[in-house]
Amino acid sequence: MTYSIVALSSNREMLGVAVASGSLAVGSRVPWAKVGVGAVATQAYTNPALGPIILKLLSKGYSAENALKKALERDKEPEKRQVAVIDYKGNKAYHNGALIPKNYGAYIGENCACIGNLIVNTEIPKAMCKTFEKKYGEDFIYALLLALVTAHRLGGDRRGDRSAALLVVSETPYGELYDRVVDLRVDYSPNPVQELIELYEIHKALR
Repeated sequence: MTYSIVALSSNREMLGVAVASGSLAVGSRVPWAKVGVGAVATQAYTNPALGPIILKLLSKGYSAENALKKALERDKEPEKRQVAVIDYKGNKAYHNGALIPKNYGAYIGENCACIGNLIVNTEIPKAMCKTFEKKYGEDFIYALLLALVTAHRLGGDRRGDRSAALLVVSETPYGELYDRVVDLRVDYSPNPVQELIELYEIHKALR
């Protein structure tokens, strides 16, 4: 179904989520982030409400692990969810429900966590994190995109990749009510990861 990465920049100024999927418009429900709070990817048989619920709990001082645990306690079908969380301090957590689509995997890396389900290769999450770790100190946003490239090259979604998204938050001149510095989506494409990279290059050129 979907593979994603949640991450924190080395200077702790940015939080981000990058995701790709065989489903339509993955960016409309999987990635969630709030500056100074954390980032969440909620997928598999997705409950998109878990994103804002976890962010609210993080903002109240819950750790990534405890926020995830408490949010899943409210979910009627936690066994169908796959979720990754990172908070603004760099604490990470993930959940693989017992009924999420196989193959699936998860990996906790340096300043990141990666998850995937219905993926060709169970090592994809680990490979995503390792790719991110090599680059994020130089270019956080591009490192998120490279993690998707790595997953795609290893086979990605078993159905083929059809959509992708990139969400990055940081402090902006507009205050806490608008913190999105990058919010790009490819809702349907035969090559969504490459198109997402192209969109980001255009975004940088027009800033």
